[in-house]
Amino acid sequence: MIQLYLEGSGSNRGRKVTYNREINFGMSCQDVTSMLGTPSQVFYKSEDKMKIHSPNVHRHISVPRRSDYFFNYFTLGFDILFDAKTHKIKKFIVHTNFPGHYNFNIYHRCEFYIALTSEKLKYNLSNDCKKYDKKPKPIIVNTFTKWDEISERLKHSERPVVLNRGSSENSTNPFGSTFCYGYQDMVFEVMQNQHIASITFYKNDIEDDV
Repeated sequence: MIQLYLEGSGSNRGRKVTYNREINFGMSCQDVTSMLGTPSQVFYKSEDKMKIHSPNVHRHISVPRRSDYFFNYFTLGFDILFDAKTHKIKKFIVHTNFPGHYNFNIYHRCEFYIALTSEKLKYNLSNDCKKYDKKPKPIIVNTFTKWDEISERLKHSERPVVLNRGSSENSTNPFGSTFCYGYQDMVFEVMQNQHIASITFYKNDIEDDV
């Protein structure tokens, strides 16, 4: 669920008024527009570098394909990716807007709260009752949580994918590379100072049209 905090008008001027909007995977672009309004920008993906790993990529080289597209909500701090064929949600991306990131000052900061449960912690032996703890305490991740704190508690040891952004005019990124860590149905983009730059949410059962 997306919770919006908007400044009131009239008698509510100067106070924050809360509006709840629930946005889920599989919703159409019309549903999203009716709930959140017109996006700041619509961005069409020119390519998907992950397609080269598809076993069927050779069958579609000469077949023209419509591009997936993002609804960019800069003032809300997140993006929504829609499938080009179904026009339904397939990914969410939330941004922290930390200084030193390539996209700094493009997005407003998204104040998110995520509860993570590690599969490795589900069966930790309790020191008090000497029984298996089937309901471990979740790890709360917010905008200011650092990745080293998360990985230490999740016992995450996979190597990251290095991401180096560059514009079409200048391939050099003055802010340096970031590191992408996958966990469950999320990808954490982490800066060199361990701050989270963005989190991408996706669903494994949503297949790309390849």
